[in-house]
Amino acid sequence: MTTEEYRDLLERNRLRQVDAAWMCGIGERHARSIALGKFPVPQYVATILLAYDEGLIDGPWLVRHIDRPVP
Repeated sequence: MTTEEYRDLLERNRLRQVDAAWMCGIGERHARSIALGKFPVPQYVATILLAYDEGLIDGPWLVRHIDRPVP
């Protein structure tokens, strides 16, 4: 996944950087750095976000399976 595809996916799904960070278990700063192209999109981040985009996982599923509080 390219940086542009990452940003487009977030926009299409109305996700904020903080949402992507929470979903993928990364820091908000790291999520912003990915969006700015400072770091490549890690494969696991792309996989989680693509699964969300394709409806394979949804908000309630994420809440049940992620133990950190929702920001």
